[in-house]
Amino acid sequence: MKHTVFYLLIIAGFMIGCTKKSETATINLNKSFGNRNEIVLVIDDSLWIGKLGDSIRHKLAQPVAGSTDTEPQFDLVQIDPKIFTTRAKNARNIVLFSTNTVHEFLLQKSVNATPQNYFFLRARNTTDLLKLFNTRADSIISVFKSSELNEQMHEVVRNSTQDLHELKDYFGCTLKIPDAYHLQVKNEFPFLWYQKDLSSGSLNLVLYEFSIAEIENESGSIEQHLLQARNYIGKEFLHTAKDSGYIVTDPAKNVSITKEKLQELPVYKIIGSWETANDYLKGPFVCYAIRDDYYKRYLFIEGYINNPFKNKRDQLLEIEAIIKTINFNEH
Repeated sequence: MKHTVFYLLIIAGFMIGCTKKSETATINLNKSFGNRNEIVLVIDDSLWIGKLGDSIRHKLAQPVAGSTDTEPQFDLVQIDPKIFTTRAKNARNIVLFSTNTVHEFLLQKSVNATPQNYFFLRARNTTDLLKLFNTRADSIISVFKSSELNEQMHEVVRNSTQDLHELKDYFGCTLKIPDAYHLQVKNEFPFLWYQKDLSSGSLNLVLYEFSIAEIENESGSIEQHLLQARNYIGKEFLHTAKDSGYIVTDPAKNVSITKEKLQELPVYKIIGSWETANDYLKGPFVCYAIRDDYYKRYLFIEGYINNPFKNKRDQLLEIEAIIKTINFNEH
C-alpha cells in the first residue's frame, strides 16, 4: 500500500511539473502585435501574384457585411518567406503557405507570441495548395473573427469602470460599456441610448424591449416584426440634429438576419445599413434581439456607426464586443 501511495505521488508530481512547464513557456512568450483584423500572410511573391493570391484576397478581403463602404473584413499583409523576420513571427494572426512533400492543414496557438493564431498550409504543389486553401478558408476566417472579437472584448472590459445602474433598473442586466460612452437619452419606454463621440461622428449603443407577443404573432413573420420594432424606435427616439430627421432601416436594402445564441438565450442577429428620413446620414449597424422568456420579452441591443468617410469595420467590432459582455445576473 505504501509503495502504491509513493508511486501515485511521483505521478502526481510529474503531472504538476508538466503543467507548470507549459504555463511557464506561455508566460515567457512575447506579447503578439498587429492591428485589429490584420492578417500576416507568409507566401512566396510568385504565388501571391497568381491564382492562389487572387483566391486569398477574394476570400479573406471580401467586403464587410452591412457596411456602407467597400471595406475588407481583414487587412492583409503579405511577406515573402525569405524576409519573414523574427519580429513578423510575433504577429497575432499568421497564415503560412508552402509547397512541401506533405499535405497538411494545421492551427497552432501561441507559437512565438501570445495570443497568436498560426495556420500552416502545406501541399505538394501550387494546385493542391490552392485546393487546400479554398477548402479551409471558412475555418480560417471563423478562427480569426472569433479571436479578434475576444481580444476586443478584453479591451472593452479594461476600459469599463462605470457602474451603469440604469441597465439593471431598466433591463435587469449588466454590460461592460467603456467610459468613453455617455448616456445620451433615457426614457421610461424603456429605452437607453449611449453615445461615444468621435472626431468625425459617433458610435451609438441603444437598448430597448418589446414583448414576445408583439414580435411573435400571426400578423407577420418574426423577422418582419423585428424590423418594424426597430423602425418604430428610430422614429420615436433616434432623431438627428436636423429637424424631423430620424433613423430608418429599409428591409429591402442589404439586411441580414441570422439565428444565434447569447448567454444560452436564442438571439436574432441583424446586420445591415441604416439611413435617415429627412436627412442625409447613413451607416452600418449591428443588432442583437434576445428572446428572454424570464421577462417575456425581446431585448434589443444594437449599435449604429455614424462616421462619414471613415472606416467602420473595427467600430462595428467594438459595438459587438460590448453586446457580448451582457450578463443577466438576476436569473
